[in-house]
Amino acid sequence: MFQKENVEALFDELDQEWRGKPDFDKVSRAAHLGIALFDAGRPLKDIDPRAVSLIEKHKPSA
Repeated sequence: MFQKENVEALFDELDQEWRGKPDFDKVSRAAHLGIALFDAGRPLKDIDPRAVSLIEKHKPSA
């Protein structure tokens, strides 16, 4: 399950990489949904691959 530190790191990177770009809101929403799905043990299908990449990078270790 994502902890506060994981979420903060993910959204810090998202902010640095995407803030001010046209797709920022889309990627941000996808990241929120993706975190919820990840925490529920659901697949991340149909989630923006840019958000999935961030989730995979910042997901909690076992």
